[in-house]
Parts: sequence; structure tokens; C-alpha cells
Amino acid sequence: MNSETAVIICAGPSLDALPARAWERVANAGAIVAVNGAIAAEACAGVRFTYVSAMDARQLAASVPRFEALWSSTRAWRLSMVGAEETPAETYIREVDERDGVEGWSDDPDAGYAGGSSAMVTVNWLCNQRGFRRVAFLGLDMVPGEGGHARGAGHHTSGFAMSAERHASVSRGWAKVCREAARRGIEVVNFTPGTGLRTMPCAELPR
Repeated sequence: MNSETAVIICAGPSLDALPARAWERVANAGAIVAVNGAIAAEACAGVRFTYVSAMDARQLAASVPRFEALWSSTRAWRLSMVGAEETPAETYIREVDERDGVEGWSDDPDAGYAGGSSAMVTVNWLCNQRGFRRVAFLGLDMVPGEGGHARGAGHHTSGFAMSAERHASVSRGWAKVCREAARRGIEVVNFTPGTGLRTMPCAELPR
């Protein structure tokens, strides 16, 4: 992990088991991004986020304890979506998908591909706007049928876990993101231990 790598932290329960040395590695990244409830995860209490991202912050405020207070007080750059301007943020990203002729990645600097996960929109915008060419994910568990979250990150169930069909759909979205990122010279890797996402390259977090 180095200054040329952006780390995007999702809210999966694997965050609770990450050792201290993993967080030490994360601290060396060029950007650290919290997606959705990760901002409130107990495991992330000591993390200094560069960006926090929530495409549907209103819903998260109702399901994630402390989300609203943390979102309002954070010093990180806040990302939300066009159409949710009632949520305070520094940037509102326009979500696009196949209906807009976009499959996997948008080259519009103000947009992000919405293939079933806020993290997809986030990584697309981050690489376009901030120039990162290596992105690492943590907390991207996506274990089929298990839509829980890290402690503090909410008691709701993630959408991918609603059905096998939904998990497959979101997995296809990630496959498109990774394919289109690679075409643009961007490396995407999932360092989440025990991840159930099989359409993104996986690796162990460097020691």
C-alpha cells in the first residue's frame, strides 16, 4: 500500500477481524474512502478518511447508528448522488448505467457507473477525478446470503443478499467495472478476507 493506491472501505463484517497491521498498511494509502456505513464501523474509529461516500445517505441515516452525526461532522470530502442534494456533500455524482449507454465505466468526470453498488459509482468517480491507477477494496465481503455489516455499520441487510439473482447481478456489475478499469490501465483488487465476490481479482493484504 502506498501513496499511489486508493483504498475503498466497504462495511462488510470482515472489517471486525482485520488485525492492527492491516490498518497500519491502509494508513499509507494515497486516499482512504469510506462507503456507506463504513464511516460508522467500530473497526474504522481510528481511520482518517479522505473521502466518505453515500449515494443514499437519507436511507443510511435511518439504518446506521451515528451515520448522520458522523456525516455532518466529518472533515473528509463527501460524495453523494445527483438527486440527493438535500444531503450535504461536496460533490454530487451523476449515476449512469446501461440505459445511458454506459457499461461498466463512465469517462464523464462527473458521473459514475451504477451497477448495483455505491462502491462502483465511487471508484469510477475517484479514478476519473483524482487519477488513481490502483484501487484496493476492504470490507467488500459479498458472501451470498449474508448481507450483514461490521459492528456499528448498520443492522440492515445489503441488497446483494436479497436473493441469488441479486447477488449474481451485482457480481456481473463488478465484472464490468473491473474489465473496463483494466482497459483504462487501472488495477482493481479486493483484499477482503473470505470475500464471496468472484468477479474481482483477489489477493492477501500485503504484510
